[in-house]
Amino acid sequence: MKGLKTASHETYIRNNSAQMTIDYITGMGIFLIAVAFVFQFIYGLFIPLQSNSEIVTLTADRASTILVERMLVPDRPQATNVIDQGKLYYFNNTKLNSRSNPLEYNDTIHELGISSPETYTYDINISVVTLDGTIKNQSGPDIPENINVGNTKRLVRIMNSSTGSNESAYIFVRVW
Repeated sequence: MKGLKTASHETYIRNNSAQMTIDYITGMGIFLIAVAFVFQFIYGLFIPLQSNSEIVTLTADRASTILVERMLVPDRPQATNVIDQGKLYYFNNTKLNSRSNPLEYNDTIHELGISSPETYTYDINISVVTLDGTIKNQSGPDIPENINVGNTKRLVRIMNSSTGSNESAYIFVRVW
């Protein structure tokens, strides 16, 4: 009987040691996930202090909304996100041509609401791209490489008011 008791006692010990390994791995996994969460949370606390990425993106959203819903709409109201081709070309070639007419460019920046004497003045670049990826028109200053740029992409229908034809395109509004 003594041998039976010992054999079952050893089996009982082996089963406990197997359970300890699973418990150890589970505990370490939970601990590592908790540590990763704490580091991610702490990193997220300091991001708003390091960059103005949200402000620039919100500014690009605001500028694109003003462009598409107020400044470039056809004379006869259409559906939403429909813009007049003539107004778009005039806007891109005249109002956002910062090299040939800096005063007109500054007035346009102010009209879009991304410039004020109290706050930072942003620059803007607008690109019109067809659905197949062809760039139809691009205006504004060149986009800098080493600076935070806010980008908004809107799907619009460009209507030619003289012929009545229209086509879909993307308008990219980039602000920095």
